[in-house]
Amino acid sequence: MYLLDTNALSAIIHDPAGRVAQRLALVGAEQVCTSVIVAAELRYGAERRGAPRLTQRVQDLLGLINVRALEAPANQI
Repeated sequence: MYLLDTNALSAIIHDPAGRVAQRLALVGAEQVCTSVIVAAELRYGAERRGAPRLTQRVQDLLGLINVRALEAPANQI
């Protein structure tokens, strides 16, 4: 299982044929996830830019992968 961060998902959104997207295609969307925090960052950034096309691309990508909530003890070291 791969937990993708904001940078990895941004790379896929901005370069759908790039290296990160190619790797995702190899491992399969069912093998990756992201956190609810990363999903919120991407959605906020797209909305703040006022770019409907970017907002749609973010939504489409997040619809393909599992967005995981934070559960205890995620906030503990």
